[in-house]
Amino acid sequence: MKRSRKLAVPPKISWTTEQDIYLIENSTLDISQLCIQLAFTEEQIIERKEVLGLIRRERQMRRFRGK
Repeated sequence: MKRSRKLAVPPKISWTTEQDIYLIENSTLDISQLCIQLAFTEEQIIERKEVLGLIRRERQMRRFRGK
């Protein structure tokens, strides 16, 4: 069964390349630590993780580790 994809919504805030890199490299950190380091809210960080595909990657890795 195919899942419908969400339509891409333009970001409300702009992230720098350096912030994206930090988020990608440290995506496993606790969300509160990411909020402190990146100066964004939890919602903004979660939204950016979804845009970068990090949420899906975390789910895939959990499934892989579970086997």
